[in-house]
Amino acid sequence: MKEILSVDIGHLLDEEDTANFISLSTFKSFCKRYSTSFDEIRISLENKTSPITRSFLTESSLPTIKAIAESLCGKYENILLLGIGGSTLGFRSIIQALKGPFYNFKALSHKRPRVFVLDNADPILAKDLGDLLNFKKTALIYISKSGSTPEPAANFIYFYKKYKEAGGLLKDIVIICDPGDTGINRIVKNIGCHMLHIPPDLPGRYTVLSPVGFLPSELIGIDSKDLLDGAALMHDTILHTPLKQNAVFILGTCLSELASKGKSIHVLFNYSNILSEFGLWFVQLWAESLGKEKSITENVINAGTTPLAALGATDQHSLLQLFKEGPNDKVFGFITINNFPSDIILTNEFPTEVEYSYFTGHTMGEQLKIEQISTEMSLVQAKRPCYRLVLPDMSALTLGALFYFMESLVIFIARLWQVNPFDQPGVEEGKNMTYSLMGRKDYTSRRLEYEKQLSSFNSKRRIF
Repeated sequence: MKEILSVDIGHLLDEEDTANFISLSTFKSFCKRYSTSFDEIRISLENKTSPITRSFLTESSLPTIKAIAESLCGKYENILLLGIGGSTLGFRSIIQALKGPFYNFKALSHKRPRVFVLDNADPILAKDLGDLLNFKKTALIYISKSGSTPEPAANFIYFYKKYKEAGGLLKDIVIICDPGDTGINRIVKNIGCHMLHIPPDLPGRYTVLSPVGFLPSELIGIDSKDLLDGAALMHDTILHTPLKQNAVFILGTCLSELASKGKSIHVLFNYSNILSEFGLWFVQLWAESLGKEKSITENVINAGTTPLAALGATDQHSLLQLFKEGPNDKVFGFITINNFPSDIILTNEFPTEVEYSYFTGHTMGEQLKIEQISTEMSLVQAKRPCYRLVLPDMSALTLGALFYFMESLVIFIARLWQVNPFDQPGVEEGKNMTYSLMGRKDYTSRRLEYEKQLSSFNSKRRIF
């Protein structure tokens, strides 16, 4: 089986048990202690009962997705994608990793549309995009799992009006949402536009391997089947790799053990700018899946560790000082790429200057790898536990596997911590307040309650 990624946990371990590392004897006990929990996860994956396996059911919709993408590419210079959270973070990761941060400068010359992602209800950004984009040449994609999330809904109202006023073809709008008798599905029927559905029990943060990630990927020239094939390869690897060599099991048990030792912050250091958006996708996946007040048995446990995305080598010059000499409450992960999509050989432009001449013949990729290992070594020497995840390359296949690896890892850790990785009750109250205070009719029963809470809250402010 092709090795799609590897995980090194050697520097999470030590000979003896300490506050900062896992002893070898403890590590060796994990198979006995946690095999049942991991077997439960593997069974749910194998039987396709785990929600993340719903991604594989979307393969049948790929021809439709490809056809929509092809029709839009032939008509439009721009795509405006509206969403928030899981509706956009996955695609941001894909475009950054596989097309680079300057995709829009290259798109039109490659006969592909430019893509603009708006993922906040910020009037400044909405106004700027509304003024800059030619809506005769701009297609709209609106992604909202529930169809009612307030931030993308507000943006859709605004840009739908702009689109209509510009004479845009309503049938070319694409809406991606849950199926069901909801407002957004009724809107689709009324305007007669394209509609793609998200598997109902697949939470938004897990939807990158679904139409949510697949349609915009096809628009920029990425074969979504490759993403799905990478996920399938990782799926098979998780199922068939023995426990003692299984990267999801080994890393999951180690991270769980370190959390119990007080490592309450999980830093993921991504060593390439093309992985920077992936770091943000990881932050949502980890935080929303594992940060729970209550266990699945309704006991108050306040589970979770705080995820933080860092970029190497940039954040060596902003965060590393704190990481190395500040509170020792963190575990550090590093993601590196063995074979960069491109590299640059540095030449001997200043041979008499020692600060510059040593670069001669080296590549930027080599430098980045050296900086990564230097940072990792420096942290371990300061008694900071570190692990490393190595990707063979950066391709759609590898990225699909990485998404599925992280999703499976989070689900396994949730099993160890006895929390539900697929709900997000802590997010709902804020939504309910917003609906009520904005005057949504089906939330009027709670408006008075929230207005009283708001009045009391504001009365306790102390402004100087």
